[in-house]
Amino acid sequence: MSQTQEINEVKKAIMDHYHEGHDKHDYKYYIDILHDDWKFFMFNRDGNLLIVDKDQYCSWYDPKDYDENLTWETEFLYVDTTGNVGSAKIRLECEKVKYIDYFNLVRLEDKWWIVNKVCHPTRKIQ
Repeated sequence: MSQTQEINEVKKAIMDHYHEGHDKHDYKYYIDILHDDWKFFMFNRDGNLLIVDKDQYCSWYDPKDYDENLTWETEFLYVDTTGNVGSAKIRLECEKVKYIDYFNLVRLEDKWWIVNKVCHPTRKIQ
């Protein structure tokens, strides 16, 4: 598979699962993109480092809390792959928040998985 094809597969996986999970506020989308050993690193408002596992992260996304008034947009700032590893930087944004997410990915059994995420959130004034 060419480098361009690999990059397109990473982008498709992120859009089909990660983006849609945010857009639909539904944890089920994350099950097929976040590796079981996935970790999320971010600083909270007090500047303390938080490390969140897949189960805790998924618990934040309940479809009954879906807000149809939010429009989520994803922009790929870069995607790079070498063999069965890769990384991506995206901007994920809606009317309330903007995230800059950095992902490390692995390809297992012909599928791309996010193994960890580092995030910089920016809350928007409402």
